[in-house]
Amino acid sequence: MKKVLLIFLITLFFTSCKNNSETNFDSLKIKDVSEILKTVILEDSLNVLKNEKEAKMFCEDLIKLDIYIPEKRKNNNPIPPPLPSFFNVISLETLLHYKIENELFFNSNDSLYLLQQNINPPKLKIEKEVVEKINLTTIDKEKNTSKIGKPYKFYEMTIPIFSSDNEKAYLELNYYCGRLCGVGLSIFLIKINGQWKIINKRRTWIS
Repeated sequence: MKKVLLIFLITLFFTSCKNNSETNFDSLKIKDVSEILKTVILEDSLNVLKNEKEAKMFCEDLIKLDIYIPEKRKNNNPIPPPLPSFFNVISLETLLHYKIENELFFNSNDSLYLLQQNINPPKLKIEKEVVEKINLTTIDKEKNTSKIGKPYKFYEMTIPIFSSDNEKAYLELNYYCGRLCGVGLSIFLIKINGQWKIINKRRTWIS
């Protein structure tokens, strides 16, 4: 029964991807992403604004967070996440099981919409309005800095994933400060009276 349900869900997902453009980044979605970015910077006190002392850097491209359906082995254990990266994949099962104060953050009605967001672009540039206020960098620049032995401190954020009603959002924020220095966070936001607010944060990794 589970296999039949899984096949049905995958089929429905790919069919919808061809016919549904709801998750395309229109002006309203871009506005939400920008507001979420500003919320994360201010509420988390990231110290990336140009007018701050010893400001850190922030990657100009938000990266896509791929959502996958984990396959099961014969012993019912899930198969590890797919490549290419440890930090930009998450399972649908994980998203649907996240709880905030004993209540599910996403619900089963969000399942298909969450999967549809796999059509998000691999990268999304930060809007000009926000760009003008923060210290920007790129992964390539930071890799070069690392190669020549210079210190680096920068943040990288994923493109937010939205609930079907656009009232909830999930993203991951990674901070790198050296080969054995860094931390990753899962950040949960809800829209209250038109304003995005962080309601929960969880550490995903630390080095």
